[in-house]
Amino acid sequence: MLSKMPTKEAFNTLSSSHIFDLVYEKRLNLSLLLNGTRRWYLAEHFDAPPKDNSYFPHYLETTLEKLAELLSLLAEHGIYRVFIPVYSWHQPQRNAEAHRFLLKGIQALLGHPALVNVYRKSAWDVRFYGDMSGFPPEFVGALKNPPVYTEGTPQHIIYFGVDGNTPHNYALNMAYEYGQKYNRPPTRADMIEMYYGDRSMTPLDILIGFSRIYSRMGIPHFLDGEESIYVTAVTPLVLSKTSLRSILHDYLYNRHDVGRDYQNIHPNEIQRLKLFYKANADTVMGLTQKFEDLIYPVSKVEWPSALEEQPAPLLLNDFPKAAFGD
Repeated sequence: MLSKMPTKEAFNTLSSSHIFDLVYEKRLNLSLLLNGTRRWYLAEHFDAPPKDNSYFPHYLETTLEKLAELLSLLAEHGIYRVFIPVYSWHQPQRNAEAHRFLLKGIQALLGHPALVNVYRKSAWDVRFYGDMSGFPPEFVGALKNPPVYTEGTPQHIIYFGVDGNTPHNYALNMAYEYGQKYNRPPTRADMIEMYYGDRSMTPLDILIGFSRIYSRMGIPHFLDGEESIYVTAVTPLVLSKTSLRSILHDYLYNRHDVGRDYQNIHPNEIQRLKLFYKANADTVMGLTQKFEDLIYPVSKVEWPSALEEQPAPLLLNDFPKAAFGD
């Protein structure tokens, strides 16, 4: 029997509270690679390359405000757990002033007024993970013991990744110390508990990256294996409501049946495969184009017009508030 799967257009017209009810019960884990923020800022505020770094303070302030808007959007749509890598072992190689402002930005994650307001309004629990040994001691203390922004049980949890060393070295040291203490190797659940402070965490569901398909640092350590990867053309820092809903619709409803039997698929699917494969014999997803200094995503699949022929879509009133089906 066919499930009641809404079109993307119908899904986009739903109220945020309706989508919240559909999404929140699934306790989704979502990670965002917030790369490309500086080029977005420059495109927004400059008509030519900047002459110096005097724009850094306003850039940092704008980034923090946009992050607050993003977290509000994610909470409004029922995302339960969010991961945002904000530091990696590559960062010290950056411009020294850019690195200094990055550290200021990490500290501001705890107290920037716009973020604190969202943490409280949407009941976010704020946590940090990763190897912090390279940070100043007073900095580490604040990250390991962040303020509590909400009363009672949090509705959403955000994990900021601050891996100052490779997560592999950090995890291997943890495993060694665990073995020395308990005289046995740790399980995956043991490692997850040591790494994140919560052994009940489940694998990542959604990764949203920027510009090209890759997952460096975007898939939290030990939580890989079940993720769906999406890539935006503009930094996910300014992810629009339409883009988020498109991703959620795709994740919720455009799913393969992993236990499918190819003898029982619809006859039309074989014809669709023929058309699609013929049109995309030379297609490579993830290609980019470099002009002078920056690269841009360019590849896309060819969509034969015959594949647009679909059964008549269900009406919005056909969809119950509780769920759309399996």
